[in-house]
Amino acid sequence: MNLKSSKRYVAVVAVLCLLCVGMSGCASISSGGYEFKSGITPPTAVSDLMQNRTVILFITQNNCPACEQTRPLIAGLQSQYNGTNVTFVNFNIDNNSTSLNVGRAYGVTATPTTVVLRKDGAAAIFPGVFDPSTVKSAIDDARSTY
Repeated sequence: MNLKSSKRYVAVVAVLCLLCVGMSGCASISSGGYEFKSGITPPTAVSDLMQNRTVILFITQNNCPACEQTRPLIAGLQSQYNGTNVTFVNFNIDNNSTSLNVGRAYGVTATPTTVVLRKDGAAAIFPGVFDPSTVKSAIDDARSTY
């Protein structure tokens, strides 16, 4: 194999790996910042939870290693906000149509996805394994709107 064909082979393998991760529904890519986006109509299962509360949706699916990697991060945040006006809810899109509809409403294309909701329904969406300090900042920003 010469150098040109070797580089081409590596490029093809890299593209195939990226496609597999994207198509598997399970990703571990974190986003660096966040932005609250308006205009998303929360499904009833979510709007019922938002009575003057900040709601954190943890959207997962079965057999997702990145979801398992993120669970301790969610648990850590949940313990920090215990007894406050922050509600944490897990929706597994493989378990029922309600969870699947929640995932669709927030444009989930990979799991895990964590969604921080302000009381006005604006959402900051974090696909993949996230930086806990970034999500904590989004939660604090959402809580400051009360």
